[in-house]
Amino acid sequence: MKASPSIVRVARLLFLPFVAACGSDGPAACCPPAESAGLRIVNAFTAPVDVLIDDEVVIQSLAAGAIDSAAPATGSHILVLRRRSEFVSQSITIAPGALNTIAAVRAPNGTVTTAVLDDTGSVVPSGATKVRVLHLAPNAGELQVYRTQPDYQQPISWQFPFTYQAQPDPLSAPFFQSTVGSWEVRIWQTPADASGWANAPVKVVIPLKSGEKKTILMLDKPGGGVRVELI
Repeated sequence: MKASPSIVRVARLLFLPFVAACGSDGPAACCPPAESAGLRIVNAFTAPVDVLIDDEVVIQSLAAGAIDSAAPATGSHILVLRRRSEFVSQSITIAPGALNTIAAVRAPNGTVTTAVLDDTGSVVPSGATKVRVLHLAPNAGELQVYRTQPDYQQPISWQFPFTYQAQPDPLSAPFFQSTVGSWEVRIWQTPADASGWANAPVKVVIPLKSGEKKTILMLDKPGGGVRVELI
């Protein structure tokens, strides 16, 4: 296929690896601002997918659990996520300065489908911060997700049970609100209570200023387990 001059492939977004291995001295701090690229694709499916825009391949064989980006021209486009002969399509609109985030996810029948991850409706009041967590790791099973937040320093469960795509529509996933300061989120598989906090293999610290919010994506980790990215 001939590359379209209106679609420019951009370098892979470099997110900090917010995963601390078992036995780590402590959680990693984060987060750099995401580079605006127009379109960000999260592969929360179980196999690699190709990403096409207006019939042109812009990301080839995006690995399961990986994130990449492209920069289509502003305006309306047809996005296709393809796995071998199976594919799903949807319309997207690229606005100047906007970054659209779309995930390839597993449908109930096992095929690939899409989920829009953009948050457009959660307003953060002055003096407050917000965080949400999305389970997009299809091979990880049920996860234990606990947090501390600026105004509450005892580990508390995010939700129970927490399974892959616990909210079929990711936009329905709740943002939790707190005061200004650092949130800490830790993730493990068992035990199903706060006793796993001390030895959790995945730890992330999120310092937020007044009016800021972040979304944590839980994704499959190559070789097994789970990793996180922030958007």
